[in-house]
Order: sequence, then C-alpha cells, then structure tokens
Amino acid sequence: MMISQKADQEPLCQEPGCSSKAGCLRPALSIPSALCLLVLIVLVEIGGSRLFSRLLLVAANGKALWDEELWLTALLRLIDLGLILLFAFRSGYGISAIGIRPKEWRRGIRTGLTWSFVFGLTVMLIWAVAFFAFRVNFGQLLIFSPYPFSFWLLLLVGGTFAPMVEDSFFVGCLYNSLRRKLSPLWAILGVSLLFALLHNVRGIPATQFIGGLIFTLAFESSENLLTPIIIHILGNCALFTLAYSAWIRGIMIR
Repeated sequence: MMISQKADQEPLCQEPGCSSKAGCLRPALSIPSALCLLVLIVLVEIGGSRLFSRLLLVAANGKALWDEELWLTALLRLIDLGLILLFAFRSGYGISAIGIRPKEWRRGIRTGLTWSFVFGLTVMLIWAVAFFAFRVNFGQLLIFSPYPFSFWLLLLVGGTFAPMVEDSFFVGCLYNSLRRKLSPLWAILGVSLLFALLHNVRGIPATQFIGGLIFTLAFESSENLLTPIIIHILGNCALFTLAYSAWIRGIMIR
C-alpha cells in the first residue's frame, strides 16, 4: 500500500515561483539509483558484447554475420530495458519515474512529431543551401557506404527498439534524475556528453552529442519521454533509409 500511494503522488517543484512539474522534485530515480543503473548497463553492454561476439565468431566460421549482430544488439537492449523497468518500479513511481505518464501519451507523441517535422525541414534547408550555394553534396558521403544489414531488421532494431531503450535510460532515468539536483544546462550537457561517449563510433561522436542535446532539450520542454523517443526513432529511420537508398544508388552506378 505504501508503494502504490507513493506512485500515485507526483510532487511538484517547490522552488519559489516555479509551477512546473519538471522541477527538482518531479518523479525520478534517486541519483544513487541512476548511477547504479548506469554501471549495470555498461557492464551488460561490455560483457554481453564480448561474450556473444565470441559466440558469433565461432558460429560464423569466417563469415560475417551482420544480421546476427543486430539480433545481439536487440538482446542487449532487451536486458537494458528490463533493468530500467526494475529500477523504475522499485522507486515507487512506476513508469512515471522515467518520464512516461500514461494519460499524456497523445501529447508526447504529438509534440515529438512536431519537433521531428521542424527538425526535418531545418536539415533539408541546410542541405539545399549547402548544395546550391556551395556545391556541397552530403549525399555523396553515403553513396558507397557498405550496407550489409537486412534493411527491415535494421529499422526494427536500430531504428525503433534501440532508440526507445536508449532514451528511456539516458533521458528518462539519468537526465530526469540529475535534474532534481542540477540546472537544465549542466544536466543537458552532462547527459549529452555521456550519450556521445558511450556510443561506440570512430572519430569524434559529434552527431551523437547533437542528438543527446536534442533529446534532452525535447524532454525538458515537453516533460514527456515519448517526445524524444519519437524524434529519435524518426531520425534514425530517416538516416537509415537515406543510407540504404544511397547504397542502392552506388550499386546501380557501379
């Protein structure tokens, strides 16, 4: 009974003059719980990747198993999601602890679609200006990129499921927790930097850092985790579709 009563209460920010639910006392994991969850997820990603990668190498027998790598990613993200939900319900707030409020799911999706539309138009405008004014064709960077994955599996795992889990942790758990103690600026910068660093990419993860900024800003603005999730899913699916189209074009050119 004590847990259910606590879960139903969503304390408002008690700072002077603040009437937002996004204040320091909004439902969230405690900072120690969020940091503990961070350590567990890092261990799952590192340990799981090494273990299953070895199993895949044995099963591959010298062949590349690209789709199997995607299934491995899906399995690790599923374990991550289980840990996230475990910590969320143990907090007493349920899914409200990670920024999901069932009664406001329509608003979260609608806001996410609006942000995605505006962001998409902005990217198209930048692309057009770069091409017509400076003759820079960003599409050429994608034409001959290797694309060995099953397209629909990539959209399902990398375009949909993985962004849901990543935003649930980085934004719903970590950022939402840090906002109880830190200002929006420092919480956004810290989580965005961590989001970029924990992505295993070559070179400077500038795209991931910008993505972290967008996702945390969207959550700070909407107070709804579904907003950054929708932005992340649509952005990933758009990028994968463009890359796949460019890969097909490259094959046709050759």
